[in-house]
Order: sequence, then structure tokens, then C-alpha cells
Amino acid sequence: MTQSDRKTVTQAADILIVGGGIAGLTAAVSAKEKNPDAQVLIMEKQTAGYSGKANKGGGVLQYFDLEHTTPEMFVEYHVHSVGCYLGNQNMLKRYVAMNNDMLDRMERWGVTIPKLKIPTGPMTYMVGIDLNVTLQMRKKAEKLGVKIIDKVTVSDFLTDNGKIAGAVGYSIVDGTFYVVAAKSVILASGSQNYRVAPMWSSGRGDGIAAAYRAGAKMRNAEFGNFAQLYKVNSFQELVFGENHMFNALGENVTQNFRRFPEADVSATALREWYEQMSMGKGPVYLHVPDVTDEDNPMAHLWERPYGVPFWNANNEKAKGLDPEMEVAPGFVGEQSPVRVDENMETSISGLYAAGDVCYCGSGASGAVPAPPGRNRGSGILNAVFAGIISGEAAAEYIGSVPAPVICEAQAERYKAEAYAPLNRENGVDPIEIIDGVQKILCPVENSIYMSGHRLEVALRKLEKLKVKAGELKADDLHGLLACHEAEAMVLCCEMQLRAAAMRKESRGWFIREDYPDMDNENWLKWIVVQNRNGEMTFETEAVPVTEYEVQPPEFQITGGI
Repeated sequence: MTQSDRKTVTQAADILIVGGGIAGLTAAVSAKEKNPDAQVLIMEKQTAGYSGKANKGGGVLQYFDLEHTTPEMFVEYHVHSVGCYLGNQNMLKRYVAMNNDMLDRMERWGVTIPKLKIPTGPMTYMVGIDLNVTLQMRKKAEKLGVKIIDKVTVSDFLTDNGKIAGAVGYSIVDGTFYVVAAKSVILASGSQNYRVAPMWSSGRGDGIAAAYRAGAKMRNAEFGNFAQLYKVNSFQELVFGENHMFNALGENVTQNFRRFPEADVSATALREWYEQMSMGKGPVYLHVPDVTDEDNPMAHLWERPYGVPFWNANNEKAKGLDPEMEVAPGFVGEQSPVRVDENMETSISGLYAAGDVCYCGSGASGAVPAPPGRNRGSGILNAVFAGIISGEAAAEYIGSVPAPVICEAQAERYKAEAYAPLNRENGVDPIEIIDGVQKILCPVENSIYMSGHRLEVALRKLEKLKVKAGELKADDLHGLLACHEAEAMVLCCEMQLRAAAMRKESRGWFIREDYPDMDNENWLKWIVVQNRNGEMTFETEAVPVTEYEVQPPEFQITGGI
């Protein structure tokens, strides 16, 4: 069957939401509460309510005690200690200020928020929620009249004179092609996680790639390098394990990069692992009794009956596999570069973004990857934050624009491109591309502790993969989806490596071996990536630090550099 023989279905909506995880569902509910008459459609490539990352991990929300902590206090701490002056302080302050309102809304939407709150760092706490959070949100969305279409992947965005006009995609069940006309689109498809770590593997970056192809700007792509320590044999992640690292000689190596426990893992812990191994002092172990306890205390602090069987099964599977507690960095990724303004609108009018697809692109986080971003529980809550803002903004936007005009030629071109891997008689298996990207990015020396030389070598290897990625072959619809996800991996990897090579300094999570110092004179800037006529272009955007309340010390003395 050729692409022209495949059935095409047309749909129309006021607001199309791409992705049915916590961000997309929050955006849908918020849009309907803002404008009950709006036609809201969610398209999810798997199953809304089961997709995304909110229902796959610790299930915690960040919490601020606003009776004793002001947004300004947290912003000052975060800017100095986490974001390192590279963040959008206005958005960060708004996020903290909305904390109680966001939790109240979630409770109103059917999510159970326990009262017990556990401290995680300066001025921050976390509260556990059960892993059925997105199922509860789906129920609320459907009750409000949100339409949901599952098992359809959105492959490209339709535009009309620089404005969003809708999107196209295909069913992974029967191959039906969908053309959706929409006044506004909210992209909530998640981050790029390079299919490595199981908990994060749903972040495939295909939404990022679609936005890039449509011409949307990307920002902070170089901060797609999150990693944390894992047990070597069972591949269980270790939260706060970096506070207790020892080398094979029994030396405490944690003291080489920190003197006291911190809120979350930093890149310095992973650099230390690399240096210990390079000096022949590995393997690296954890010496902490709590980590070997069969019972997971985090699973039982809060009443979470939906998640407990999941955590117990994981613990049972890993039991006895790591008696010596050898650890190594596990690459996660968390690239989230879609650039948005303070209303969560991208550089394409009418196209908004929410959640991990735009966390770093919003600029709010500063010099760290997407959540946990050195703040446990910030992932889910930031998705709710962005979902509320984007949903309400889109609900207002649709009142001022006419019905979109769909360019049939554009839709047909996207259809041909979408099904091209199915129509090739011979080609490259997407697994080869996926494996190749992982081999380039996963090593610590290419993604965490970088150098110009190693980045140059990695880019040369990637160029060879890019050529192969142009000839991907699919045997069925699931293979077709894998082809498009492999293409997205190559694209995101290129953005990340080239932006990392461009940033000649070390700041926050980002560490260059050849440029070990933070350089506020030359690099208090965001790197912006954009597709211009098929060429990946790079430019810088100055952080408006003089407009913010918290500034680097040299700015306070001189009024600027």
C-alpha cells in the first residue's frame, strides 16, 4: 500500500493538544475551565492517562511553605546555587507563587494530595502522590467535554503565514492519516530522553522535532544531559546516593566535590565518578545502609495503593543483585528546548508548549536540565504550571483569530514524508540509528564532562548517522514510529552537541573540561537554535539580568560588565 492509498480523516478543534500526559491533561482542563465552549482535542500516540512520566516514578510534587518562604527567597537561592544566573527569574518566581493554587486545583480535579511533606532542600519539600494521577486527570478532562484520540502520533505541524493552522499525524493501529485544523495547538509531548533509562523512556523527542521542522525556535538545547547514579547490576536509580560515594581504595570521594548533602545530584558527582575511573581507582561504591534496605521507605511514607505494587515488584526483581553497591552514571537526557515566552507561546503564533518539552526552553530553570533539575518533585509541578498557563492562554487566543486555512499541498507533502520509510524496498533499521546515538551521548565524557575535542569527535560520528537516517526503512506501523523517533534522536543530539560545543564555559550542571570557569562576561547568554530553510542555525540571546532582582556579584558592583 502506498501513502496515497491510505485513508485520510479530517478533524477540527479550537485547541489541539499534542500529548496526553500530565502537562497535556492539565492544559486541556485549564482551557475548558477558562472557556467551556472551546472545542478541545487531545491526540496521544499511546493512551492518554497512561502516557508520559508522571505515572512512572516516585510520584512526588515540589512544595513550598509560603507562610515561611517567599517566592523572592527561593529565587535568590535558586539563581545563586542552581540556575547560576541563566534563568528567567520572572517565571521562576511565578512558579513558586502559584504553588498552593496548583495543589488546590489538582485536588479539585480529583488528585489526592497527602498532608505529609518531606524536606528536600533549602525551602523546598516534596509530597507524594499516587501513580494514577494522570488517570484522575483524564477523567476530569473527559467530564468537561475534552475529546481524546489515542494511538495517533502527530508527525508535523501545519502553518499559515507564520501562524499555526493545525497538525497532521497517523494512527499506529491502522495507518489512517489525520489532518487536524486548529486555531491553537499546545505541544505537550515530553522531553528527549534518548530511550535509555526505563522511567524516562517515553520522552522520545518527536514533538521537539516537529516544532523544529515547523520553524519554532529552540533554546538551551545543550542542557539535555541529565544523568544520575544507578546500581550497576540491577540498574535501579539511586536518589541522593551521590552523598555517599567511595572508590575501590575505600576513600570517600564525595568530599572531593561537596561537603554536605545537597537537594539533588549535580554534574560534579558524575564528573568525580569519571575522574576516579580514569585514575584507576574504580569501581565506585556507595557506603550507605539505607540504600540496601529491602523496603523502599519512599513508597510507604504516603498512602499510595496504586503505586506500591509497582515499587514492590521493582525491589523484588533487584533483590540481591547489588550486594556491593557498585554504581555508575546512567544517562537520562531530559532535553527540553522548545523556546516559549512567559505565556508559554512559542515563536510560532498560536503554538504553545507545556511540560518537559519546553522546560529549559522557557529559561526558568537556568543552567540545569529538565526536572528533577536538582529539585525533586519539580517535574510534575512544572508540568502543571505550564499546563495551566498554556491552557488559559490558548483559550484566550482562539477568541481573536479566524478559523485556520489548511494548505492541502502542505498536508499532502507531510503525508508522503510520514509514510516514506514504509515505501522503501531497502533501507536502514531504526534500531541501528537509535543504538548509534546512544553510543555517542551516553558516555560521561561526551555529555557531562565535555571537551571541545570530544564534542568534535562525537559530531563527526553523528554526521555519519545522519546520512543513514535519511534512508530509514519500516516494515510496519510500529516500525514507522520507531523511524520517526530515530530521526528525532539524531536531530536532538545534533542540537545538543553543537550548542554544547558553542558554550565555552562551565555553569551549573554544564561542565567543560577545557573551560572550567563560569564566564559571565561572554556567556551570560541563551543559545537559540532554529531551522531556517533546512539549515540548523545558532545565535545567542542575552539574559536580561539587569532587569532581574538577583544578579551576579560583578553586576552589583559595576552595574553590568
